[in-house]
Amino acid sequence: MTFNFNAPVGAVNTGNTTVHGNNIGTQNNYYGTDDPNTQELANELVEILQGIVPPISDPTSEAGKEIITAAAMEEIENKPTLKDRLVAAFKAGAFEAIKKIAKNDFVEVFLTAFKAGLEAKPKK
Repeated sequence: MTFNFNAPVGAVNTGNTTVHGNNIGTQNNYYGTDDPNTQELANELVEILQGIVPPISDPTSEAGKEIITAAAMEEIENKPTLKDRLVAAFKAGAFEAIKKIAKNDFVEVFLTAFKAGLEAKPKK
């Protein structure tokens, strides 16, 4: 891609496309939303949390967060590959994509707690 800085004021020529002044937008890229592995991980978390979490009226309350996190961590400890996939997703910056795909309060609460736990561990 080449830029033509001699283009008229307010227009930038980027080869095949000319961008004119005031043609500015915001693009949000959610890493992994179209990645099958990220989608699979999000769906798996939803299934796990729906299966183990007792009915909680407010998953964002402190008590709700503790119940969700404890139940999910207990389940994940029994599935080492799931834990490894979550750590890899965290390192790849895919947690926001998982939250977006899952559209589930339980998943969001759990991922926030899981991330806090990873960040709190001393680095070796």
